[in-house]
Amino acid sequence: MKLLPPARAAAALLAAALLLVTATPAFAHVHVHADRAVTPGEADALLTFHVPNEKASARTVGIRIEAPEGVRGLRAEQATGWTVEPTGSEGRTVGWSGGEIGGADGADFVVHIDRLPTGVPELAFVARQEYDDGEVVTWDQETVAGRPEPEHPAPVLSLTGVPAADAMRHAAAGTGTAWTAAVVCGVLLLLAAAGLPVARSAARRRGAATR
Repeated sequence: MKLLPPARAAAALLAAALLLVTATPAFAHVHVHADRAVTPGEADALLTFHVPNEKASARTVGIRIEAPEGVRGLRAEQATGWTVEPTGSEGRTVGWSGGEIGGADGADFVVHIDRLPTGVPELAFVARQEYDDGEVVTWDQETVAGRPEPEHPAPVLSLTGVPAADAMRHAAAGTGTAWTAAVVCGVLLLLAAAGLPVARSAARRRGAATR
């Protein structure tokens, strides 16, 4: 078996480590973003929910967005080809119907919020996506750092300017992924280091055999 030179073997293992650490699956999910950076307690925020059609055999024909507690004054903006549904009784649910998203397309739906809650680092919404075959997909699963992403993660909006204690707790929750990545990278680097003497020994034996 032909062995790589020691330097090339180490470089190959390092490249594999970086690939494992940085690789992330490309899934199409419901996402939310604001038109600008928003802070807890802020007024008059515009949020855009991007909804992809994930079923090749069906079309999206209805969307409902439910805001978490503390959000006040939720209103749906008009979307081309869609009809805005009446706001829910508690003022935290909006929806659209009458349109369609087909194939691999997606559409944006804009929501206006009068006031954001205070004391929270992020807002986790619930999105319900209705297909013309009768299936309703609910995007409400929590994403936990260090664990595989759930099948239907909730659209989450990160807020800036959170209190220091809340920010610390939120940052600590994300250390699991970084720790896992560091362990994987460290193990592969150790394997690379352990492989160097073996590769050098094999190279010396090959050199001795050809003399």
